[in-house]
Amino acid sequence: MKIQSLRNILFLVLSSFCYYAQAQNITGTVSDANGPLPGASVIVKGTSQGATTDFDGKFTLENVVSNATLKVSFVGYAAKEMPVNNQTVINFILVEDASQLDEIIVVGYGTQKKSLVTGAISSIKADDIQNNASTRVEQAIQGKVSGISVLSNSGSPGAGSKIRIRGTGSNGNSDPIYIVDGMKTSSIDNIDGGDIQSIEILKDAASSAIYGTEGANGVVLITTKSGKNYDKPVISYNSQFGYQSERTKMELMDESQYRTYLNEAGVQNIPSNGINTNWLNEVFENAWVEKHHLSFAGGSEKSSYLLSGSYTNQDGIVGGDRANFKRYTARLNSKHQINKWLEVGNNLTYSNTSRDIITEDDEYRSVLNNALLMDPLTPVTYTDGTPNKVTDLVNQGYTILSDKNGDYYGLPAYVTGEIANPVAMLTLQNRNIKTDKILGSFYANVTPFEGLVITSRFGVDVNYSVEHNWNPVYYVSSERQNALATIDDNIRKNSSWLWDNFATYSNTYKKHDYTLLLGVSAEKYQAPNFYLFSGPMPKQAGNYAYHDFSQDDDLDKTGGTYVERRKRSTFGRFSYGYDEKYLLEGTLRYDVSSAFSDANKAAYFPSLSAGWVISKENFWGNTSKIDYLKFRGSWGQVGSDQNLYGNEDLQFFTSAGIKIPDGNGGFLPGYEAGGIPNADLTWETSEQLDIGMDLRAFKGRLTFSTDYYDKKTKDLIVSGNGLIPLSVGREFGNFNGGTVSNKGWEFELGYNNKTGDFSYGINLNLSTLKNEVTDLAVDSPIDGVNVRGFDTTRFEKGEPIWYYRGYKTNGIDDATGAPIIVDVDGSGDITPNDITNIGDPHPDILYGGQINLGYKDFDFNVNFQGTQGNEIYMLWNRTDRPYSNKPAFLYEGRWTGAGSNASYPKADVSSDYLYRSDLMVGDGSYMRIKQIQIGYSLPSEILEKIKLDRLRVSISVEDYFTFTKYEGLDPEAGSTFNSGQGIDRGVYPIPGKIIFGLSVNL
Repeated sequence: MKIQSLRNILFLVLSSFCYYAQAQNITGTVSDANGPLPGASVIVKGTSQGATTDFDGKFTLENVVSNATLKVSFVGYAAKEMPVNNQTVINFILVEDASQLDEIIVVGYGTQKKSLVTGAISSIKADDIQNNASTRVEQAIQGKVSGISVLSNSGSPGAGSKIRIRGTGSNGNSDPIYIVDGMKTSSIDNIDGGDIQSIEILKDAASSAIYGTEGANGVVLITTKSGKNYDKPVISYNSQFGYQSERTKMELMDESQYRTYLNEAGVQNIPSNGINTNWLNEVFENAWVEKHHLSFAGGSEKSSYLLSGSYTNQDGIVGGDRANFKRYTARLNSKHQINKWLEVGNNLTYSNTSRDIITEDDEYRSVLNNALLMDPLTPVTYTDGTPNKVTDLVNQGYTILSDKNGDYYGLPAYVTGEIANPVAMLTLQNRNIKTDKILGSFYANVTPFEGLVITSRFGVDVNYSVEHNWNPVYYVSSERQNALATIDDNIRKNSSWLWDNFATYSNTYKKHDYTLLLGVSAEKYQAPNFYLFSGPMPKQAGNYAYHDFSQDDDLDKTGGTYVERRKRSTFGRFSYGYDEKYLLEGTLRYDVSSAFSDANKAAYFPSLSAGWVISKENFWGNTSKIDYLKFRGSWGQVGSDQNLYGNEDLQFFTSAGIKIPDGNGGFLPGYEAGGIPNADLTWETSEQLDIGMDLRAFKGRLTFSTDYYDKKTKDLIVSGNGLIPLSVGREFGNFNGGTVSNKGWEFELGYNNKTGDFSYGINLNLSTLKNEVTDLAVDSPIDGVNVRGFDTTRFEKGEPIWYYRGYKTNGIDDATGAPIIVDVDGSGDITPNDITNIGDPHPDILYGGQINLGYKDFDFNVNFQGTQGNEIYMLWNRTDRPYSNKPAFLYEGRWTGAGSNASYPKADVSSDYLYRSDLMVGDGSYMRIKQIQIGYSLPSEILEKIKLDRLRVSISVEDYFTFTKYEGLDPEAGSTFNSGQGIDRGVYPIPGKIIFGLSVNL
């Protein structure tokens, strides 16, 4: 037994000796055709052992076994592998990588080489968004590509954004459709940026026509990450965390300015009471934000997988944890090669979100609106004793709100109406929306023979949300009080399924390449909605805010709606290329939708595009600095039915509020006809012409592309309300109301290079836009957003869509201090007929850019974006509340007498000639630094010792610096109303952030 053990030990010793005897040191150089490449990575494949080339391109590796393989990689060059085979000196010559030209991008129902694309498609990769602290994907892509504007609804946590591709094409919903891994979804708020591999934005009709009825406003294709045949499973963790703060420069009148202004306006000579409350300072606070993303990815030659999870937590700079947003996501993507002819896979994600909401985008009762309007002579709380008026109200049984110390919140000292102490109002915010969402698709690819792939894909998109709110008892004023604690809930379930079946055949004959796609699709959408109301609550607390606890059954109310839509489609695409030089593509889609009447349920959507790669012509010299030059053009028609519920040709009846006397002193339920149906309603159709050019030069270091587009959206679906006399007693349904034109230029320019240990890159984009209503199907304009009884936006021929309405001024009368109003109709008198176009919410220019620098293990990035030529209508000022506060610029620039050289009229608190004129329209142009970030990645020799593949730390400031002339809270004045973009009712500003980041790969 001892002899056997000695033999085993001797065998192990000899084996170890043989191993080290075969291990060796290896030296070499890495170079290209022009010389050595410093900073290239050389690793022993399958291990973490590696080195980086020095300034002369040299490297050294110790103890490398003879059967190992070395792998070399360098930015901008194709990676190269070489077996050791007992060599001690190995030199590598790398070739510049043309993969940017041969990059595969996602298109509708397939992929294409970027070099062969004939449409206008912009692409955003994972690296462009993965280090961004934005909680929503829409915010992360802002400023990244041309022709895209991202309009924030609000800066509050979890708030959505509107993406506009090449302008606003509809007077209703102009959002693009979102396709995630082949499945159409209503929103992308459930996707964490860490899960995204690429985003393709289909901008022209030729690219989006394959989606037929829903591509008129463009298409956003999102491809999520998947596993690969890695040498070992990859575990990745990414985190961003930090603090947010308000960055607005807006100033309100302080107590001295406020008292002086009201005195000059003839309202009242208000004495000082020693109080000077800055209500913006009181409602704003620093807030926490954090994001975490963890993923596991791996695979083999037969199967691959990616499993990930994320957590997002963001408080509000107004409301703190009462404006909190939390999101949890889980993702499982997998792919399995069952045999040579069958591949199956899935892309599944689940998300759970919880959003606490404070009231906003409301000129009457929102927290920020009240902070702007509240008089500065009101204290936040009564800390020096309770005033008699408050004591009297308490003795009368009214509930006056108090803070955690028991001090009553201040009641308005002077301002009247529903305007209330905004700090007190924050304590009443109990509205929350919880949403569970499942988005997924399952697919099978069958390849019966080479070149033909038959795909069957089934997807589901299920949203289940509960909006829960309870209202406590309180008193602020006779116009702002609640005597009964009540509960209300909205329960919504939006679900859809989509089944696509399509076949793709590709073949090459000599220099001819062609691909044929044929497919059919079917889908169904259902959206039940239920409303519940009850009260009073037995006790004012969240755990009593359930309808079973309410105490008066007579107060109970229920209601609901139900929407169902179906669609079936047939589509096809033919792509042809000769020698990758002459390119041609055509698509056709036929859709049948239940949203329209029987006469108009079906429509065809065609497109045609072509390209010429002139750099492949024989006359194009090899010595040219231009590596690649392509001209392309496209035309197509795409539809939209996003502004319809469906069944527009059917007559519906309602019983709401209808009672019929029964002859005995009682009433019976009655019914009456609802809106007048419109059997002639048809599709919105977007027709677009695009001419473009793509260029690469200086061995791919310089990239440039430009497009001219002319997009006309015809047969816009418009609400018919107000188009028939009130005496009819019924509303008119939707109708096809007109045509909108959007046209302009797009430019994208990039330059990326590396010199020694220093790398640099700059990418810029710029777009122009001209928006105009070119046709109106009715005799009178159509009004949009109404603010306090005044129609502030309008849809009218010859004007931008939803332009601002008001009085136009021509300076200040130096003798009287009154604004000089332009007599538009020439009647000699100033009347409401002189109300005219005073502003345009649409920018003339959109731009953005990224600057990337790197030196050894450090990286530095700057991202910015902005607009030029758009305007903002400040409409939170209240002419009906003379004691409400005003912006400081009205005081500082006011007329105070002859020779004032004033920018604004004399003090006035009620004049429509001031508050509904172009004096309230500000320049909305701005440039915002979206991110300044510096990062450091640990070098490979340290990573090897601590057994990590990657570790990067970073610090950044995001949305921290904004350059603008607008004197409101935020130049990105957002609104949930499609017809009210740029209307500032007291917008929740986008917070600035200081963010720390950590990325680790195992």
